[in-house]
Amino acid sequence: MKQIAENIIIETGYTGVTLGAIIQPDRIIYIDAPLLPEHARLWRNAVTGRKKIPQQVILMDANHDRTIGSRYLECTIIAQERTHWIYQNRPITFKPISQNSGCDWERIRIQNGFRWIYPEIVFSQRMDLHQSELHIDLQFHRGPSAGSSWVEVPARNVIFVGDTVVAGQVPFLHTAEIGPWLLTLDELEQRYNEGCLIVGGRSGLIEKTDINTMRNFLQKTQDCLSDYAAVNETDERIDSLIPQLEIDSFFKIKKDEMGFMVERLAYGLHHYFRRNYMNIDEIVFGSNEPESEKTEETVE
Repeated sequence: MKQIAENIIIETGYTGVTLGAIIQPDRIIYIDAPLLPEHARLWRNAVTGRKKIPQQVILMDANHDRTIGSRYLECTIIAQERTHWIYQNRPITFKPISQNSGCDWERIRIQNGFRWIYPEIVFSQRMDLHQSELHIDLQFHRGPSAGSSWVEVPARNVIFVGDTVVAGQVPFLHTAEIGPWLLTLDELEQRYNEGCLIVGGRSGLIEKTDINTMRNFLQKTQDCLSDYAAVNETDERIDSLIPQLEIDSFFKIKKDEMGFMVERLAYGLHHYFRRNYMNIDEIVFGSNEPESEKTEETVE
């Protein structure tokens, strides 16, 4: 556990995503949730000091690595409306069947047959949480995934950005939109240059080199997909792009992790191509997807 600013701590030691907590006298705001119930208990006790205090958890997107464990924190769940929509379109009961998607939850033992706990507070483009001491700004940012969000604490110059940037790992492409993602990275680089502390959802504090690496990799991926689509109508041979993408030249990946990262990339490329080049309608961008209005919500 590391304090990165007054009232704000992060934790990178648990399996899954980087955790955050914004601690105030009258409320605790968690950023994402641990995957395992025992980790959730340890995390909650470490943050609260075992005191009874109102708590909420903000989910940065709908990835299973950050949504499976939200139920274990036993508090109000806040999420962007696309994340809520994906929740509602999942089977009511979760069954831990691996999809070889490259998510961390697929490598550990997960409880079978639990029921999803749905987000209770949902926002579209932006929402303000006015707390007793700190103003917290929730923002929807297209690109990295369906429901991708940032959580900003302006008074502390801290921004949690979820999977917008993943350092030392291959990004998830399953529900991505690369064009908007590149624009989001431009905005993030500007915020970094303004002196903001950027917290990534997989690797803790993010440096400018991490942002540039992500941009360069996504640009190469977009170019390779366009070239592939020019001569292929299906995703049958999409795995041939993996050697071309040279992931080890972009990301410092441990040798024993490389197979897992290749699995994640292959899964993402298949789904990305189907959605964007084959017009196969998947659940994340289905015909019943919510239409986000450019409105702002405020919660006291």
